[in-house]
Amino acid sequence: MTAPTTAVDTAIAEELETAHRRGVGAARAGLQDAALGPVRLTGSGVGLLAEAAVSSATPFLRAPLLSRIGRVIALHPPQPASGVCPSCAEVSPCATLLAVV
Repeated sequence: MTAPTTAVDTAIAEELETAHRRGVGAARAGLQDAALGPVRLTGSGVGLLAEAAVSSATPFLRAPLLSRIGRVIALHPPQPASGVCPSCAEVSPCATLLAVV
């Protein structure tokens, strides 16, 4: 991932990192779930396994969503030269852009 260059990029990056941390937390809880019985994991390695599981799955989960968000942002740019969204003719940032960032 490239470094964020705009406030919108920064907001998206922060939300993706928050989602990643929540995913790792959910994976950690799932690996330690008592309902797993004898295959339940415990110990200091659980956090590493949860991070690895989420990191390896994340690109497959994020890619379709990021692609769609990217297309919406291309159609509803955060800083159009005219100051007006070229797709919906609202003053930028338009409601559509605000809904996805």
